[in-house]
Amino acid sequence: MDKRHVRIFTILFVIIGIVLVVLLLIANFKVGPYITNIEITESKRFKNQVIFNVEVGNYFFKFDKTTWCLLNDKEEVPDKDDNEWIKATEGYCSFTVESGDYFVYVKDKYGNINDVNSQSVEINKVLEVKTNKDTIYMWKGREEILEFEVLKLGNVSDEVKWESQNSNIASVDQNGKVTAIDYGTTVVKAISEEGIEGNVTVIVTDFITKPKINFNKSYIGCKQFSLDDANMIDEILFDRINDAGYGTRAGVIAAARFLTLEFNYRVHYFYENGRLNNYAPYHHVDGEGRYYHRGLYLNESKFKDIEASLVGPAIWGCDLKNFTDWGPYVSGRNYPNGLDCSGFVSWALLNGGFDVGDIGAGANAEHYDLDDLSTKVYITEELMNSGRVKVGDLIGNNGHMAILAGWDDNNYYIAESLNTTAGVVMTTVSRKNLVHNSIYEYIILMDDVYKEDGNYTNMW
Repeated sequence: MDKRHVRIFTILFVIIGIVLVVLLLIANFKVGPYITNIEITESKRFKNQVIFNVEVGNYFFKFDKTTWCLLNDKEEVPDKDDNEWIKATEGYCSFTVESGDYFVYVKDKYGNINDVNSQSVEINKVLEVKTNKDTIYMWKGREEILEFEVLKLGNVSDEVKWESQNSNIASVDQNGKVTAIDYGTTVVKAISEEGIEGNVTVIVTDFITKPKINFNKSYIGCKQFSLDDANMIDEILFDRINDAGYGTRAGVIAAARFLTLEFNYRVHYFYENGRLNNYAPYHHVDGEGRYYHRGLYLNESKFKDIEASLVGPAIWGCDLKNFTDWGPYVSGRNYPNGLDCSGFVSWALLNGGFDVGDIGAGANAEHYDLDDLSTKVYITEELMNSGRVKVGDLIGNNGHMAILAGWDDNNYYIAESLNTTAGVVMTTVSRKNLVHNSIYEYIILMDDVYKEDGNYTNMW
């Protein structure tokens, strides 16, 4: 072949090469970008979702290699102008997604779309271990079973392991039963197989004791409790009521039992100084002898809750002027503040979820009092054997009111505040002696007031 033919073939080769390159460039401007990798990572912000990371590439010979991504839960190529497209940053697009099947699309500035990948996302993880309580309050020897719920996604175990940070204060078995060993505070944990924890603070305190009838408890002293102590005692009370059922018969019973049995101190008896909603012939209006608010009246922070005060304020246990002449009580003298009979009953009702107002025990029949709350039935053997009477009903006479707080085969147990018992106590009356008893003449059947029984028990 002479030089002339070589030159012609060279020119043709170059021309063909140029044409092929031009055609390749044109063709590749019509090709969408591509996905080089998909990676699933944890989302720190959303526990039930993950981060779906898409690594994208584009052809180097495009003048503008800007790339967008779109995640779809159906296999349908999106429109290039769809507003769901997000722009890739440094070669990555990120989406926050829940479990499901996803189809990944990428596009370039020229409108080329590539649907080259699909990905199934399955999230298998424990989101949270929830316990039925954040804090439990215990006396030494008390046992309480904790409940838990494992919130999870996908196919993971919902079993937990229980452990106590300090088993010298409280131990826990693998059924979640906590046993109080000694005074102090510890944390009991329900731990999932993935290491997610549900924590319960356990406080073992001598402010409370195993519920029992004890007339030898120390009286509340004046300013005995700090603000933190008083708040804790309130929280224990509320815990017991909530377990029983706030706004139910059982909630009122729990309040009455707490103050008479489980609280480790005795509340003084104190004659009322009058009522906020007063009536003749009483002229002294003073809430101090009848605490009107939820919780115990143990710290001066509660002064803000007192709506009216003639000679107070004075928390329970601190001296307050008395206006009644009766027996050992002399008008004008100071006595430790506490609760009278109707004050205690209305306190238990209020804490259990029933605000009956500022009413008395029925000393004056023409006024609305506690004996007017519901059906009044005089005590007879027939009544007590009829099945109509329940623990939580009120019991008393025309000048005294109490709460029937328990019964067994031999006795009735009555929560009350009496001047003769000098405070808030649980009194025992044998079944045979209740009928024709001089202190208890009738029962107020409270079904119409309570509506619901809650976690109702005849004994503690």
